[in-house]
Amino acid sequence: MNFTSDKKGVELDPGGIGKGYAVDRIAQILKDNDVAKALISGGGSSIYAIGAPPGEKGWKVEIKNPKDPSKPIETVYLKDESMSTSGSYEKFFRAEGKLYSHIMDPRTGFPSQGMLSTSVIAPKTIDSEAWAKPYYILGARWTALHKQKDFRVFFCEDKPGKRCEWVQ
Repeated sequence: MNFTSDKKGVELDPGGIGKGYAVDRIAQILKDNDVAKALISGGGSSIYAIGAPPGEKGWKVEIKNPKDPSKPIETVYLKDESMSTSGSYEKFFRAEGKLYSHIMDPRTGFPSQGMLSTSVIAPKTIDSEAWAKPYYILGARWTALHKQKDFRVFFCEDKPGKRCEWVQ
């Protein structure tokens, strides 16, 4: 579902935030019914972990390599927290031989550039979803200065020789 604005050509797609809210609601329903261990996936880009599997430090979740999504680039363990990923490797379009992200930069009105993917780990899925896009659009340097408390952020930048890394 998209919402339109009074300004011609402006639409808002609440898909990510809606998915984050839905995952959090499912997690709360499970917790209210005494479920102590569960991994909830909202289509792969929104995940919430309740507890951990027996004998494990958390639920093992792999962050996809944006240059080869069939392979992981990083492994994380989630316990009572969420992870949301935004990237250009699953939803994109090509124009004049160049690949463009489906994530638009509201400052320019054009597809965001410079990032391949951003994964945000946060206490709630609605928060990891809400922050994945701004961190993706504004980049690692901005994120390092504005990162929310209790968040972990993993970036894969679209720059020659640049590897993926955690924002400190």
